[in-house]
Amino acid sequence: MPAELRSYCLQGLDAVPVSVEVDASAGMPYFSVIGMASMSVKEAADRVRSAIKHSGFKFPMTRKVVNLAPAEFVKRGSHFDLPIAIGLLVVDGQMKALPNDVMLIGELGLEGGLREVSGILPGILFAKEQGMREVILPAANLAEASFVDGVKLIPVKSLMEVFEHFELEARAPAREMCEKVVQKYAWDFSDITGHESAKRALLIAAAGGHHVLLNGPPGTGKSLLARAFPSILPPLSKDEMLDVMRIYSLSLNKKGLNNCRPFRKVHSSCTSTGLIGGGSKLLPGELSLAHKGVLFMDEFAEFKRDVLESLRSPLEDGRINLRRAGVNCEYPCEFQLIAAMNPCPCGHYGDRQKICVCNAAQIARYQGKLSGPLMDRIDLRIEVPRVDFEELNGRGGASSAEMRAVVLGARERQRARGLSCNNAMSAKQVKAEPMSVASQDILSNATKNYALSGRAVHRLIKVARTIADIDGSNKINEGHLYESLQYRRL
Repeated sequence: MPAELRSYCLQGLDAVPVSVEVDASAGMPYFSVIGMASMSVKEAADRVRSAIKHSGFKFPMTRKVVNLAPAEFVKRGSHFDLPIAIGLLVVDGQMKALPNDVMLIGELGLEGGLREVSGILPGILFAKEQGMREVILPAANLAEASFVDGVKLIPVKSLMEVFEHFELEARAPAREMCEKVVQKYAWDFSDITGHESAKRALLIAAAGGHHVLLNGPPGTGKSLLARAFPSILPPLSKDEMLDVMRIYSLSLNKKGLNNCRPFRKVHSSCTSTGLIGGGSKLLPGELSLAHKGVLFMDEFAEFKRDVLESLRSPLEDGRINLRRAGVNCEYPCEFQLIAAMNPCPCGHYGDRQKICVCNAAQIARYQGKLSGPLMDRIDLRIEVPRVDFEELNGRGGASSAEMRAVVLGARERQRARGLSCNNAMSAKQVKAEPMSVASQDILSNATKNYALSGRAVHRLIKVARTIADIDGSNKINEGHLYESLQYRRL
């Protein structure tokens, strides 16, 4: 009688159920894997054969067929190795049948050992949703999987340990919880002297989740300010951490295994596929890897036009839809953009100490790489001028811990209104913001004088609301709007 085991297949971050059906019948020795199996799954036949032999079992010399049902979509991943091997041992009578509420995950080595697999966290979350009693998984994946509560995890190191667990009822290893790694930030705002106006703008950006553009000559500290920015962001909550880890789990990248927000620096040679994701396996790109964190794009105007334009929809929606060969994947990308650029090709346009050698056409062409719709989505545009020696040699000002306390206070007021941050405010919530008659007049005049779009007006109000939260004010006043307006000009 065929054996049937529970498994899954990933389509982006979503797991879909897969039944691993194993059958053995009389006939010439033959091993076939069907059900739209990819090459990595078909290669399981040789890995399973060697692992069974080297684990001390007898490999059945019969006609063996493994069906991955349903057969209407492609199955990818080496995590099917373990359920296939156990299924073969069950149909050959070397093991008893497994309960339906057990899921097996793992890649087999030729010697019978169990190796770490990618995408384990979405698989564990799927097992919990399906009501699985326990999950057998590689011991190397336990630290990551232990962040999910409500399902029993059995970490094993070999095929023989799986056999002992079910046949000999060996005591399951103790569940180990992964310790949260608290990152020590490389840069603190107290180490950066000068640029008090830029620090104020970054404080507002951190408090409200707003996007920032730093503009200034080379060497003025734009990259340094961006690297220090994560140190004033609030730590990840458990739900946010799971969201981040699900994405990093797809690439076996353990940088997501801490409670600090991701910081991704993207080089100007990055392609649109590298930025938004895709490829043959529809893997997440830099935007999704920066989910719940910071995406730093230095030399912003040096990126290709199509790469910059691919930012527009993710900045607005916080999600990316990828489609290839009939497979549709959706990845979250709720990140904060910190962009830095020079004002012209030589970098010294507007510099007080060095003369710009670019002509007007070159400057216009360089700055024209940033389209109006893209700039419309950037809330704070900050000038970062050259710092004098006396200021450079002075004190750094407020520390990151002091700034982070202000950010946490502002975020707490936003959570009290039912928001994760002000940048997530809907159009209805923006219109409902209470403002005085004088504030409305300021907003009306600014819209006319600076030809602001509807999106720009809404973002202007969001930034003003964040400034009001920092000040502890329940209402947006004239000062908040004036400060918000100055960040729209560059």
